[in-house]
Amino acid sequence: MSFQTKVRANYLNRTAKLSFFKNRQRNGDVAKIADTTGYSERMVYYILRGERRVNQIVANAMYNLTRRRMRNTEFLGLA
Repeated sequence: MSFQTKVRANYLNRTAKLSFFKNRQRNGDVAKIADTTGYSERMVYYILRGERRVNQIVANAMYNLTRRRMRNTEFLGLA
């Protein structure tokens, strides 16, 4: 088994990565994802609202941006 198959992101589908991102989203993240992927900010907003399908490129960018963050509820002490 190669290193790539052991990475957690490979076990999550696109919808799970979207949920992971929404739980850890901060101000400015949409702009960072748009810059990283080459999509417009509006397209990223459409994906977050569910109006557009989550493609693998955007899903991976969302996951990679937020993978080391705590959930917002943990950060605020609500969990």
